Amino acid sequence: MEINIEDTPKEIDEEHIRHHAYMLWLEDGQPEGKADEHWHRARDAAAKETVAEPKSSKKKIS
Repeated sequence: MEINIEDTPKEIDEEHIRHHAYMLWLEDGQPEGKADEHWHRARDAAAKETVAEPKSSKKKIS
């Protein structure tokens, strides 16, 4: 018996966003008072990554 399963898009992972925001902060020279800006930029980038992934791929399970 074969079952086709659709993969769900990768969920936006908070830890991934946190790391990306930190990297943006470092790239910007570690400015004070920009945490929200870096967080939003990182979250937007993660959302774009999720949208860019194929919405489904079929896998066969026997």
